[in-house]
Amino acid sequence: MSRAKSLLVGLGAVCQRLRDVMLAESIPASSRGRCIRGSTASSSGSPWRTWSLQHAHTTWSNTTSLGGQSLRSFSTQQPPQLGSGTRPSPPNYFVGLGNLRDNPGATRQRIRVGRGDAGRRNKYAGRGMKGQKSRGGPHMLFDGGQLGLLKFPVMRQRPPYEVLYYQLGLSRVLEFVQLGLLDPTRTITMKELYDTGCVTSSIKYGVMLYGKARLTFPLDIQVTACASETRGCVEAAGGHITRVYYTMEGLSAILHPDKYASRRLPLPLPAAGWHPKYDKKFDSIGQIPPAVRQIVLALAPSPASMSIRPMAAGGTAGAVEEA
Repeated sequence: MSRAKSLLVGLGAVCQRLRDVMLAESIPASSRGRCIRGSTASSSGSPWRTWSLQHAHTTWSNTTSLGGQSLRSFSTQQPPQLGSGTRPSPPNYFVGLGNLRDNPGATRQRIRVGRGDAGRRNKYAGRGMKGQKSRGGPHMLFDGGQLGLLKFPVMRQRPPYEVLYYQLGLSRVLEFVQLGLLDPTRTITMKELYDTGCVTSSIKYGVMLYGKARLTFPLDIQVTACASETRGCVEAAGGHITRVYYTMEGLSAILHPDKYASRRLPLPLPAAGWHPKYDKKFDSIGQIPPAVRQIVLALAPSPASMSIRPMAAGGTAGAVEEA
């Protein structure tokens, strides 16, 4: 016998004992509760499958008292009707995972439209013959052919400018200096980076310098932004990085001045200033054309130059003496 069957048999025995005790103590019939009993007559021979919840809708009420103790008895009620605002009656069978289903009347079978001329919703399925509504209908935001999206403002978030900057590595700048394409004795601007090919695409918002490299000479460069580790490498070698602020129009003017020269137009004026939220992101306002200053390289002289300098000095002195 399974565990469920043994529990049901034990429950029936307890109810039978309770009924016999109440009858023996001559409790009035009006307060006598009927025990939950199950019918053992079943077509399959399993009494637990035909168990009936006869007292599912009952309430407790204090009706009698015996020996100074109040006895509670069952008072039966009719199961509520569907739609009456009360809880529906539970099923009269044991619910398991194999027989889960909705209450009677909770769902309705849908009409399967478009099943031929003899069906209930036949041929055109209630949509008619032609037109937009017979072909699926417009989309959910369609508002009669006008600009319906104006009712719902589209919020677009602009990414930070650091993402839009051209990413330039410090090692690439060092490579162009070693090849002689960039002059380290003067300030390297974004115009020179663009003209020499160090920056391979159009600069729309600015140039961001990043990365590390071993520098043996000072480097003065003007960019829009730079990483903290890059600034440390350049300043350790005695160089300087200036973060200049340009508007999109001003940056286009210094990169492509021929557009203004061909139309005989003056170059735009530098920006008056930047927004207060950029106070810690820029060092100065970029000039148009960019301001370039000469710097002196603090390099140790090579042995070849040391051997040549006395001869040149002596030759010069001799020439002066002869003069």
